[in-house]
Amino acid sequence: MPVNLIKEWLGHRSGRLALALGIYALLFILWVAFGATRLPYRDAIGDLAFPPLGIIAAVLTWRLGSQRSLKPRARFAWRTIALAMFSYAVGDLLWAYYELVLGTSPFPSLADDGYLLFYPLFMVGLVSFPSAPQTKGQQTKFWLDAGTVLLGGWMVIWYFVLGPIAVAEHTDRLRTLLSSAYPIGDLVLLFGTAALLLRHPEGGNRYALGFLAAGIISFLVADVGFGYQDLKDMYQSGNWPDAFWMLAWFLFAASALYQGWWVSQKAAADTPAVEEIRAVSSLPYAAVVLGFGLLITAGGHAAPYPLGGLLYAAIAMTAFVLIRQLTVMTENLHLLADLRQLATTDSLTGLLNRREFFSLAEREFERFQRYRRPLTAIMLDVDTFKTINDRHGHQAGDLVIHTVAEHCRKQLRKMDLAARYGGDEVVILLPETDLHGASGLAQRLLEAIQQSPLAFGEQLLKISISAGVAAGNGTSSLAALLHRADEALYEAKQAGRNRIKINAER
Repeated sequence: MPVNLIKEWLGHRSGRLALALGIYALLFILWVAFGATRLPYRDAIGDLAFPPLGIIAAVLTWRLGSQRSLKPRARFAWRTIALAMFSYAVGDLLWAYYELVLGTSPFPSLADDGYLLFYPLFMVGLVSFPSAPQTKGQQTKFWLDAGTVLLGGWMVIWYFVLGPIAVAEHTDRLRTLLSSAYPIGDLVLLFGTAALLLRHPEGGNRYALGFLAAGIISFLVADVGFGYQDLKDMYQSGNWPDAFWMLAWFLFAASALYQGWWVSQKAAADTPAVEEIRAVSSLPYAAVVLGFGLLITAGGHAAPYPLGGLLYAAIAMTAFVLIRQLTVMTENLHLLADLRQLATTDSLTGLLNRREFFSLAEREFERFQRYRRPLTAIMLDVDTFKTINDRHGHQAGDLVIHTVAEHCRKQLRKMDLAARYGGDEVVILLPETDLHGASGLAQRLLEAIQQSPLAFGEQLLKISISAGVAAGNGTSSLAALLHRADEALYEAKQAGRNRIKINAER
């Protein structure tokens, strides 16, 4: 997460609230780290510290799900997650009542109802986030990757929790069933997390969803740690799993706060103009490493012959195959990136080609119409370009066009769209920019190009541009907006070139 983005968020009230909640969570974690089990009021602090942060996280997530700027499915996802958090917070309150008021620790109890309902609700929310349409091949890869992650999680949970429960001698079947329900709930949550990270959902900012996923992983670590310690009769309030639970609740709250801030402040700015080739997900490979690590641990005491040697050789072979697969996939990603570059950019200028520009620009115009955010267009071309070609040749003309494109790239933001429109003409679309900002950018371009003579052989070519600027207000289509910018460019040409004209709102 970029430092400047963190500073900007912390300057907003939502960021300051996240900072306050982070301090609260940190104080609790320090309490655990410095020996909470030996300090006074251990049970009271351990029971009462969680409900406030859990309720705050649930309320923030529910409010986020009420924002109309989110897609309906994204609102449903956030609200379902909020219900899961409310359910768990009710469980925490009931447990605090049992321990601190009634002086008992019943299992099972009504608190378990709230805890167990958390898992399916949260999973439904995670898989409900809208995602881009997937081909059959992408769907197949998703299920294979998700299955690998799920199997890796199953190995951990089986080794530490479910396996010991299965071989333990329990007289109470209900207690055994509930003891098994929690790790199974963790597996359900793990699948939802895999779906969240592998499907690249569109319903949230990547950092907000990263907070959410990190919170779930922290929650799973706490659950597995608690289950293992509880089976060994080692768990006490203030043990290390409590620190991971507290960290999880802070991350849940931070996710809702950051997502809400991003939706209201940075929706367009955070969306890359050109969709990047997706990197290879590390989740399935991490699950394989984790699973084989447990296999080595469990099989470490096996006899060297025949199982020991075969076990380690099989693990080594699997490692070699995975490394080879990753190498091939990395090479393929580089090839795909090169092909995308060729398919979407103009070879002379490096700007977008017309086809890719219109594909991305139509999305920006739809966003402009939905959210009524500023949107402007600039149309520019090189003055007396035909004369440059006739006098110095096409090689000089190509160099001029390339130079103008370089100046555009230096002035533009990542979110802006710039394309070679045809010949020496360049079109620029500026999201989140009004007429004043767009005309200022056009003026800077004009001055930078005019003040930078171009060396061509032994000559210095003095070049200039004319530009037309138009705002999206009052336009019903992208074509209409570009037409207005083109009209302004024509006026600049007619007025003597080397100038900017603005086609103001009608």
